Amino acid sequence: MKETIVIYKKHRVFIENSLTSMIGNLDKSQYETIKEKSIFTLMPGLKATYKINANYKQSTPIYMEEGSDSSYVGLDKTYLLGRVQFRDDNIYISNAYVNSRSGTPFITIVEHVDTEYVVYDFELYKLLKELSLIQGHERFGEYTRYAYGVFGFMLAGFSGALVFYAIYIAGSLIIEQDRDILAGLFRSIIALTLGLAIFDLSKTILEHEVFYKSLSRDNNLENRLLARFLTSIIIALSIESLMVVFKIALSDYSKMIYAFYLISAVGIMIAALSLFIFIMRYQGHKS
Repeated sequence: MKETIVIYKKHRVFIENSLTSMIGNLDKSQYETIKEKSIFTLMPGLKATYKINANYKQSTPIYMEEGSDSSYVGLDKTYLLGRVQFRDDNIYISNAYVNSRSGTPFITIVEHVDTEYVVYDFELYKLLKELSLIQGHERFGEYTRYAYGVFGFMLAGFSGALVFYAIYIAGSLIIEQDRDILAGLFRSIIALTLGLAIFDLSKTILEHEVFYKSLSRDNNLENRLLARFLTSIIIALSIESLMVVFKIALSDYSKMIYAFYLISAVGIMIAALSLFIFIMRYQGHKS
């Protein structure tokens, strides 16, 4: 949604000129004839149109491509026109806003014709597509949304399996007294940490790609997600390194070099993650 509005703001002059040209070429005397079907072919991106009389009352039903809605006839539209500043060509073009019905960005154009006002509601995404400012395919978008949904729920399922595995290990330690309690606790903690990291990943995917899909990348979503996921992995590896140190200390000191290698690798990952976060924040402040 935000990306759509950003593109609109970037090309606002071109879009407004195109809309002004379309409305200017429309024969207003033929409005009653073309209002229900033809007008939606002549004006790409148009979703609804209606008229308001000189008393700021809606005088016609809302005409849409799929039909008309008469429930708004007689509704007071003072809130819409009370503070409108018309241009020299008697046209007003609103800023982009979110339509309460569809939840998608719209812009509204009001044309003052004689003693009446003709209102045109355009869906911004479709308008940008028709003007070749963005490219998209609705079916492909739905396919990717379902694909993200499947993978997101699968990841959530695997995170749940890791949690049950951690509980199983903890339960086994209680039942089987002869097991290595320390190693079992470490394994349980590692499983819980990985389960949390995977659940966080699935939650982010489902939120931003399925349920509350956002096309914006202004907030560095991918970078923040990668940093959080790597942090969870580093925590799990640090716990594993600590477990290796304890096991070697209790059995064979000659193998302590392998624990050193593992801890050194974790240290390198921490340094790399710190550098990544620093660069990410620096670019954020710079932009």
